[in-house]
Amino acid sequence: MSIIRTRVACIAMKDEKIVLMEKLIPSYFNFKQLTPPGGGVELHETLEEACIREMDEETGLTIEKPVLKGVVSYIDHGNNGHSVTFFFVTNHVHGELITNEPEKHIPHWVELHSLRDHELVPNYYKDFIKIMLFEQKVLNARLEWRKPGEAEKFTVTIV
Repeated sequence: MSIIRTRVACIAMKDEKIVLMEKLIPSYFNFKQLTPPGGGVELHETLEEACIREMDEETGLTIEKPVLKGVVSYIDHGNNGHSVTFFFVTNHVHGELITNEPEKHIPHWVELHSLRDHELVPNYYKDFIKIMLFEQKVLNARLEWRKPGEAEKFTVTIV
């Protein structure tokens, strides 16, 4: 029996910058890339509470008033993995960046104006952030990889 995991991710903005995490675990499909902070929702925790907790755990930053801006389904056909991530955005950010889990990831401030050309940010995250921040739309997307019988290893669909 497969389990669908519920996750959150947060785009925290301050001074025309956003926080992204450099992933350091080689087995991650986004190894050595920059992605938004986030993680799993714990039992009896709201999505907003999970977003606030994960931001604190991964970056040391305190955030307030996260607003739901999107949903992304991550589907790994190779290992029957499936998670649904709720994306939040906030500009209520306090504190200084801290690397709490240096074996897993390192937080970085990334200038919004340089995001489009930043080589460590995957193109699909650039698109997601553009939709949520600049187009002011709700993101609905799906990432799938290792689909049986398909030559392409990785597909992104924005609905």
